Amino acid sequence: MEAQHSLSEPALDLQAANDPPMRHLRPAPITPSDTRYIQERLGRAIRLRRRIMDLTLQDLAGACGVTFQQVHKYESGLCSISAAQLWAIAQALEAPVSYFYATLAAPEARRAEA
Repeated sequence: MEAQHSLSEPALDLQAANDPPMRHLRPAPITPSDTRYIQERLGRAIRLRRRIMDLTLQDLAGACGVTFQQVHKYESGLCSISAAQLWAIAQALEAPVSYFYATLAAPEARRAEA
């Protein structure tokens, strides 16, 4: 037999009770110049690591499943790199993904230097 709720009992708002407390995050706008800076720095780090390992563009492209022209665009900062593609590049270059971000300055620090 189903339990019946009394009409005098308030309904429980379980969703609201389970919601995490609101956090106020500081805005982190990415400007086009920030995007370009990040792409260029990632590209330089990829090129440096590839040269350290004495690999050609074709070698890296074959290991990552893209054309050598695409790798060149990544290294030149002309194309954005997806997270999955950066992971594939990191695997091919035997480096953690964090290696490619090690030389990035925070946008605020970069703007202060300019």
